[in-house]
Amino acid sequence: SRMLAGTGLLLACSQVWAQSTATSIEEGSLEEVVVAGETIRDTIGLIQPESVPKSRSTVSAEYLQTQTAGQSVIQSLNLVPGVNFTNSDPYGSSGGNLRMRSFDGPRISLMLDGIQLNDTGNYAMYTNQQVDPEIVEKVTVNLGTSDVDSPTASATGGTINIVTRKPSPDAGLLVQPSFGSDSYQRYFIMADSGAVGPWDTT
Repeated sequence: SRMLAGTGLLLACSQVWAQSTATSIEEGSLEEVVVAGETIRDTIGLIQPESVPKSRSTVSAEYLQTQTAGQSVIQSLNLVPGVNFTNSDPYGSSGGNLRMRSFDGPRISLMLDGIQLNDTGNYAMYTNQQVDPEIVEKVTVNLGTSDVDSPTASATGGTINIVTRKPSPDAGLLVQPSFGSDSYQRYFIMADSGAVGPWDTT
């Protein structure tokens, strides 16, 4: 048994020496490795990369245009991780229940262009009283944090900031009628005059 153990040890040593010899690199030699990558973004504006050190997600107008016309813009945040919104009706006109990482509405700051929309008495939010999705440029969601430049009250769970679009420098007209069950009708018309005279929209 001693001879067998010695033979096994000798074989193990020979394997180590063989591996060491095969992977040795001459001193002073330099090897160059080139790695190329490409960023693929196929989320249709739902989640965009952020450059800030906090849990923030941004939903752009490109994604909002794919949602149901007339629906509350808060409904479009359902696919953001940690955000859960249940509508009280299919058209967004009766409010709903918002949860962000288990925090309820009064503990979430809802803002329009940085101005807080929560009730001043009990911090309740009214999701059915928001601007039309057609005039929204983007919606930013901060999970569990709040912006330093946006003072908010009772924003323990996070913040939602709805940013409205700027007027287009080009003239245009948007007409969007919607029809549904229960005699639902909605007509949205938006006109852009474009840049006029010395005024600049950028």
